[in-house]
Amino acid sequence: MVARELYPVSIVGTGPGNTDFLAVRAARVIRSADVVLYDCKTASLALSLADAKATIRYVERPAGGCVPGELSEMLRIVRDFHYEGLRVVRLKVGDPTLFAGEVDECRFLGEMAIPYEIIPGITPAASAAATYAIPTSLKCRTNAVISLIVNSLGEGEAEIRDALRMLRHGATLVLYMVGPNLEKVMHLMIEAEGNPATPVVAVSKSGWPDEAMVSASIGTVAASIAERGLKEPIIYFIGSHIEVRSVRTGSALAFVSGTASGCL
Repeated sequence: MVARELYPVSIVGTGPGNTDFLAVRAARVIRSADVVLYDCKTASLALSLADAKATIRYVERPAGGCVPGELSEMLRIVRDFHYEGLRVVRLKVGDPTLFAGEVDECRFLGEMAIPYEIIPGITPAASAAATYAIPTSLKCRTNAVISLIVNSLGEGEAEIRDALRMLRHGATLVLYMVGPNLEKVMHLMIEAEGNPATPVVAVSKSGWPDEAMVSASIGTVAASIAERGLKEPIIYFIGSHIEVRSVRTGSALAFVSGTASGCL
């Protein structure tokens, strides 16, 4: 009996959404996949590259989050398809190694002796910074770029305060998943930095056709976003040297310093 060939599981970063930002290897792997799995709708644009015969499955995330130490539904499905000898692709938004989720899927795959590969993707922040030529770091002015998830405060507030102190040293803060915590986070920033005029650029739905941007300050960004009606997910760039230096032709209406700048 001939042993069935087993292929490595491909964990593919889809970037911010737009398939134009996919790595060449990522696009090639998706096209050759027998099975494509995803659990975030932002990754859905990459599904257009999959073969018509491929099995495409959206795996619902558990409402209460995954139980630490237990195999997630996504990993069970990955395992089963892998042992059927199929080429399995697991899509991850952005880059798989940055904020890769609450389950360390690579560790579980290793424990199950399932080979895997990681194909990097462009982070939404990198996409947004390139679109608007935002200088996330400047040599001799700042040597630190700090990325934070701010979906909950509570115990994480001390961590946020520590990161905000780096603003005084010229660091750039990149905030993900701020959501309803925006006003409180901005208040913390004013406390830590002491300057409500510190620049903020907020980019909504980076890499999507309806992407939009607000350029304001930590004292005005909440009101500007509410007025402009920016949709989640929104990424925030904060720092003394942060500015919008270019707007791509054909991008959504930009909203700069609380005033609509017009369609470009």
